[in-house]
Amino acid sequence: MTFSLMNTLFNILIHLRMLLIKHFVWNPLINKTRNPQQAQNELLKQILSKNKDTVFGKEHGFERIKDYAEFCNVIPVRSYEDLRRYIEKQEKEKKPYLTVEQPIMYAQTSGTTGKPKYISILRSSISQYRKSQHIFSYAQYASISGVYSGKVLGIVSPAVEGYLDTGTPYGSMSGLIYKSMPRVVRAKYVAPPEVFEIEDYELKYYLITAFALAENNITLIATANPSTLLKMANIIEKQISKLVHDIKTGTFACLQGLGADQKKGIAQNFKKNTTRASELENILSEKGNLSFADIWPNLKAVATWTGGSCSVLIPSLQKQLAPSTHIVEMGYLSSEFRGNITIDVLNNKGIPTLDENFFEFVEKEEWENETPAFLTLEQISEGKQYYVLVTTQNGLYRYSINDIIEVTGRYNKTPTIRFVQKGKGVTNITGEKLYESQLIQAVEAIKQEHNLDISFFIMLADPESLQYHLYIEHEPIDESGLLEKLEQHLSNLNIEYKTKRKSGRLQPLHVKFLKAGAGEAYKKHCVENGQREGQFKVMHLQYKKDCTFDFDPHAY
Repeated sequence: MTFSLMNTLFNILIHLRMLLIKHFVWNPLINKTRNPQQAQNELLKQILSKNKDTVFGKEHGFERIKDYAEFCNVIPVRSYEDLRRYIEKQEKEKKPYLTVEQPIMYAQTSGTTGKPKYISILRSSISQYRKSQHIFSYAQYASISGVYSGKVLGIVSPAVEGYLDTGTPYGSMSGLIYKSMPRVVRAKYVAPPEVFEIEDYELKYYLITAFALAENNITLIATANPSTLLKMANIIEKQISKLVHDIKTGTFACLQGLGADQKKGIAQNFKKNTTRASELENILSEKGNLSFADIWPNLKAVATWTGGSCSVLIPSLQKQLAPSTHIVEMGYLSSEFRGNITIDVLNNKGIPTLDENFFEFVEKEEWENETPAFLTLEQISEGKQYYVLVTTQNGLYRYSINDIIEVTGRYNKTPTIRFVQKGKGVTNITGEKLYESQLIQAVEAIKQEHNLDISFFIMLADPESLQYHLYIEHEPIDESGLLEKLEQHLSNLNIEYKTKRKSGRLQPLHVKFLKAGAGEAYKKHCVENGQREGQFKVMHLQYKKDCTFDFDPHAY
């Protein structure tokens, strides 16, 4: 069977699959957007009823809760640390502490302390994730002509990244779904799952880039963070001769350190392609460099994060793309839950996952009040920003994730929302989710190790440079030793920081030493700009855009 005939057959099967998704998944969700609060109330009842016999359910009287008002009265807002003991006991004892279902794996993410957070993944969680992915896939299929007509470059985290002491694996939902895709769908994807399981980040991204370059008819690229695509562009710029050689020969000379299964999976999927190698050489000879638009002329869409700290990377990504290529918002996603699904991909409007998670909101300005007003989905207003709380089906009850969202409009009667940024005391440039408490711990350790008297410090996250800038009020000392130790402490305290630094997506920490009095000058500036002196406290970790004080005149 010729390639053209095979591709036509696959496209027919994809079309039939999309028709099924429209009928069984898309249409029922759209119907719920016409009365979103009813869908939310029914979901809350289902969650409480299903888990009423768990330890947590009995402690909080799930069986007696009749409505949302009672739910609020009985269950206080929770952090992960409030729920950690239940999660750990359920895993260790295999008894229903938080959920009737026993987790089959966990998603690992950084926590406020040095201990990682492990988010339960149930069998039903996987079904929910697949459903959300189907809806997002259909939204792209229905609005962007030809988006699935060619190959797809999907970039995900490993399905399994390690194992708990109990033997239960932890990893990523995206990797798990990728690895277990139906054959008809899997045939559309460029990179084999073995590539994403490589621990050497430079090798991993080189191989992803090679697999992508070898295919000329990619019509969709999907990866959560645009920094990944900019890294690929950098690899193409610096290593194009080596990449073309590998495509021409169909072999890699860099696989020695990999396991037998990884080598086999990579070798079986990477084929010699002299025609494509010549094509790339001709484009390079003609234009002097290779942009994504040159490499993949049929590219219809790139699905990635466009909001929060990622927004500053979008202009650089656009320079790589043809004007006709759509940049689609991948959606509000976290290890804990999926916050929304982009269903209007031409305008990047996403609705909350109203049939998966129960949502509550608090106006941004009210968050630190002693008794903030909690609002449901039907009560939030367009143009306003809110902290979001969620009750999930995998055991997070009234969970505060410290995320701020904005209401951007309505789809039928359902508010559309977008992620704005992490809340106070947390920054996130490339997915590291660094906490102020972790920074304070790291600086305290440095103070003791170097016998430093540091009275003032502040660190600013700069998404444009993909870098943190630390300002310390102290005479200059050996900067390299300090930086190395500080990076080590932050990596030990935050697993995501460690991986993002190892992969090169997060640039090295930058330190500036400030002259005596800089801290007082900063305080004076803040008070003059509206902060109450009696309530003033330094926010040691914040975004560069949120800090209006200029430290440079105070630097050595």
